[in-house]
Amino acid sequence: MSLLVSMKRLFRHSAIYGLGHIINRSIGFLLLPLYTNVFSGEAFGVAGVLMTWQALLTLIYVYGLDAGFLRYYVAAEDEPRRRTIFSTTLISLLITSATLSAVLWLAAPRLSEWLLRAPVPPAFSLDLLIRLVIAALFCDTLAFIPLLVLRAEEKSLAYIAFKVLNVAVNLAANLYFIFYRQQGVEGIFWANLSSSAFTLLMTLPLLKRRAALSFSSPLLKKLFLFGLPALPSGLAIALMDSADRIFLERLASLQSVGLYNSGSKLGMSMALLVAAFRFAWPPFFLSVAKQADAESVYRRALTYLIAVCFFVFLLISVFLDPISRLSIGPYHLIGPEYWSANRIVPVILLAYIFYAAYLNFYVGVYLKDKTVYIIWATLAGVAVNLLANRALIPSLDIDGAAWARLFSYFAMAGSLYVFSQKCYPIRYEWKRLLHLSLITAVLFILARTPVVQAHLWLGVLLLLGFPLSLVVTGFCYQEERESFKRLFSKGNL
Repeated sequence: MSLLVSMKRLFRHSAIYGLGHIINRSIGFLLLPLYTNVFSGEAFGVAGVLMTWQALLTLIYVYGLDAGFLRYYVAAEDEPRRRTIFSTTLISLLITSATLSAVLWLAAPRLSEWLLRAPVPPAFSLDLLIRLVIAALFCDTLAFIPLLVLRAEEKSLAYIAFKVLNVAVNLAANLYFIFYRQQGVEGIFWANLSSSAFTLLMTLPLLKRRAALSFSSPLLKKLFLFGLPALPSGLAIALMDSADRIFLERLASLQSVGLYNSGSKLGMSMALLVAAFRFAWPPFFLSVAKQADAESVYRRALTYLIAVCFFVFLLISVFLDPISRLSIGPYHLIGPEYWSANRIVPVILLAYIFYAAYLNFYVGVYLKDKTVYIIWATLAGVAVNLLANRALIPSLDIDGAAWARLFSYFAMAGSLYVFSQKCYPIRYEWKRLLHLSLITAVLFILARTPVVQAHLWLGVLLLLGFPLSLVVTGFCYQEERESFKRLFSKGNL
C-alpha cells in the first residue's frame, strides 16, 4: 500500500468519524446561542461545573477498558474470540457501573455540598441535577462498547448514524424542557438523560447480536492491564479540560465559570477536528505497522494534521467576533454578556493543536506495548495544569485558565514525544512544521488587526492566502503535488 493511499484511507475514516463526533459534540454549539441568550452567567456556570464532573466520571465508569477492548478486538482472528471479548467487557462494565451509580445516587445530598463551594441560586435543586447526571452516565456506559465495535470494524457510516440520532434527540429534548416545560438549567440535564437513554435503546440490537454470555477472568485481567495506563491519561485530559472550571468556581466566581464555559466551547471547535483524528488514528496506525513505509506514514501524518489544524485556527480567528455578534431580532448568536470570553478562544485553539501532536506521538508506546509511558506524560501535563491554574486564575481570571490549558498540553505532548522516540524513533518533519508555524503566526497577526476585523472580505482573502503562501514558499514537495493530483483527480476518489 503506497504512502498516499494510506493517507487517503486515514483521512477518509477521520472525516467520517470526525463528522460523527462533530455532529455529536455540535449540540454544544447549536445550543450555545440558546444558553447564552437565556441563562445568566451564574446559571450557566452551575451547569458548567456539573458537566465538568460528568466528564471526569465518564472515564471512571469505563476505567480504561475501552483501550484494552479496542486493542484485542481488532487483533482477534475469529468471531468466537471477538464475542468473548465483547461479552467480557460488557458484563464487567454492567456490574461496575450499576454499583457505582447506586453509591453515587445515595450520596447525592452530600455530593451537592462538596461539588459547588460558591453560593448557588435557591432555584436550583443540586440533588436532582446530580442524580440526572448519574442516570445519564449509566446509560452512556452500557452504550459505549457497542459503539466502539463499530469503530473497531471501521463501520463508520453506521457509527455516524447513531451520532446523528443522538444529537437530534438531544436538541429536541433541550428545546422541549427549556422552552416548553420552562425548567431552566434543569432542562439541560433532563435532555442529556433523554438522549443517553435513547442511544442505549438504539444499541440493544447490536448488543443482542454480539453478546455470547461468556465471561473470561484471564481475558478481563489482560484487557484491564492494557487499558489501565490509558485511564490516568484519559482522566488527565479530562482534568485539563475541566479543572479550570473547578478552579474558577473556587478562586473566582460562578459568573467567571459561565463566561469561560462559553469561550472554551467555541475554542473546542478545534477539539472536534482533533477528535476526528483521534477516533481513526489508533486502528489505522496499528493496521499499517507492518508496512515497509510505516515510519514515513506516521511522519507525514503529523505534518498534514498540523497543517489542517492551523488552517482551522486561522478560519476561526478571522470570523469569530463578527459571527458571534450576528443577531436575529433581539437575540444574538452569542449573548452579549458572553462576548468578552472570545478573547480566550485562540489560546484554547492552540492548546488543542498540541493535543493533536500528542495523539500522533502515541505510535511508539502503543506498538512496543509501553503504554505505561502515557502515565508519566499525562502526569507532567496534569502537574503543569494544576500549578498554572492555581497561579494564574487569581490575577488573570478566565485568561489564566486558558493559558494553563495551553501550557499543560504542551508539557504533555513534549513528554510523550521523548518517551515515544525511545520506543520507536520517527524522524518528524520539524523544518516543515516550523515553516507552517511561521506562516500561521504572520497571518494570525494580520487577521486580528482592526482593518481585517472590520472587513470580512479581507479576512476571506487572508484565509485563502494560507495555502497559497505554502505553495509560494516551497512547503510542498514536488512528489506530493504530483501524487495528490493523481489521487484526487476525477475517478480516483
